[in-house]
Amino acid sequence: MYLSSLTIRGLSDLPSFAAEGLGRMVVIDGPSPAAAAVGDGLNLLFAALNEDALSALLRRWGLIRTGEDAEIAADPLPTQATWSDRFVASTIVSDAVNRRIQVTADIRLDPLLNADLRTAAAGEPRLGLGLGSDASVRIEVSAFFAQSWDVLSLSVQSVVIGGERFPCASKERSTWMTRLLKELGRRFINHDQSEHHANEVFSAMVSPVAERHHGFLRFTNLVGDVRPASLPDGSTILLAGDRPLNRHGPAQTRAMHAAASATLHNADIMWLGESDPWNEALTESDDAPLEQLWSVAPDGSISADSGPKDRGVLAFGATEE
Repeated sequence: MYLSSLTIRGLSDLPSFAAEGLGRMVVIDGPSPAAAAVGDGLNLLFAALNEDALSALLRRWGLIRTGEDAEIAADPLPTQATWSDRFVASTIVSDAVNRRIQVTADIRLDPLLNADLRTAAAGEPRLGLGLGSDASVRIEVSAFFAQSWDVLSLSVQSVVIGGERFPCASKERSTWMTRLLKELGRRFINHDQSEHHANEVFSAMVSPVAERHHGFLRFTNLVGDVRPASLPDGSTILLAGDRPLNRHGPAQTRAMHAAASATLHNADIMWLGESDPWNEALTESDDAPLEQLWSVAPDGSISADSGPKDRGVLAFGATEE
């Protein structure tokens, strides 16, 4: 799956943003606070669908330091998060009175998700009307900070499939809808350079879970002669050519960390937040690990301040003429 459009409203560094016609590689012009805010909005979209994504967003915003610093309620989708800090959150929103952020996205479904919905359409005739060969879902989510600035409430405001609107409130949505939203939330990863990527690679390498180990194989196929190693003190490092990865310089280290995020989480969409060190390898090759990569670069094709400019980013599946 991938996003063909994204609209964000209500962030202090980006009060209004809209981009359409998105392809596999989405490059935001930056770095800048506005470019980072595009990442905030993208993260918020999936935070409303996935508890782990919500915890990562709270850390991204600096509201918490670890996942244990927040209490998250879910139904099973996240509905509310609470934390102790009461100062940082007020700097996030553009309107301190309404304290609301809204994100809308058009998501193109892959064949497997489309097939799952077609199965559900047997008991939901309207769903069948909205499905096509390239079915898309328009989803709108909303986040609202309490006046005390230590509580965030989240909700899915709207779900439209092929022009058909379906109930999405927790007490009204169908089982297939909950299953779909949870699966969408699972398909996103926010790359965090501070994460312990060597530990993740090592864990995937020795995992008895086939899907998890397959992520390690994707990683090695992409990066070549790079492997994790356990040191006597119990810590884990990455070796490249039998030398510690940091001996190859910060650029190589950041590239390997980006590869780990892209391959180990079975995600379709990744926010990188910096220049893509792999060019098209993460999205365009035959065995590419991602369907869509969001990065930030000085020559980015999308301005976070004024919306998309004329650009050469291809639509998903399109070819140059």
